[in-house]
Amino acid sequence: FVFPSVMSFRHTNTTHDTVSPHSRLFSLARFSPRGLRLVTMERRGGSPASTSTSINLIVFDFDLTILNIHSWSERIAPRDVPFRNLEEDVADLEFFRAFVGRALDKGIEIAIASFGMYEVIQGYMDRAVGPGVFTRENISTPSQHGTKDGFVVQGGKVPQLRSLTSRLLKVPPGEVPAAASGVLFFDDSSENIEAALQAGFTHSVSTKQFFTRHLWDEVKGTLGMEDFLS
Repeated sequence: FVFPSVMSFRHTNTTHDTVSPHSRLFSLARFSPRGLRLVTMERRGGSPASTSTSINLIVFDFDLTILNIHSWSERIAPRDVPFRNLEEDVADLEFFRAFVGRALDKGIEIAIASFGMYEVIQGYMDRAVGPGVFTRENISTPSQHGTKDGFVVQGGKVPQLRSLTSRLLKVPPGEVPAAASGVLFFDDSSENIEAALQAGFTHSVSTKQFFTRHLWDEVKGTLGMEDFLS
């Protein structure tokens, strides 16, 4: 899968992040000097989740995951996006393009679950990977879940994950729990990771330092996805 080339423009950005204490529900966690990386649920009997992974859907958070800034907090409007510098705003643009392209080549669905503004996310993604890769179908924001974009969805990211799983994998809502283990979820918030784990989304990766090749190299072995980019 090849993405079109995209122009970028110079812009100055700042970054910030807030991470809550690690929950005791994190039964298997890898730490590095840069923070929490991978969290998975224990199976019954106390053994770690299997490293043999069959992933059907990959869901990214947006702010502080794909981006290394918080677009909502910085009040970036849709009209601003064409003039932003992608190389500065996207945490690892080259790797993100390669990762998404590889997922599509493998027939894996991709999606974004964010509390941010849909139009801003769509604008960034059209520039990053080209129009049509991310659409309203696979970009989930609060306006689809009973509130306004920019507000936290009741229940956090779990309703968004469940909705995306049902819609993109064509799974009846009642069967989403059984399909949840086939979803790979990236998010910078430990609260969102904890809630996802409790809901059965057992392949959940903390992006405390954003979604980058460095992070992927740290977690791909535990996920059983060493050859994903091969």
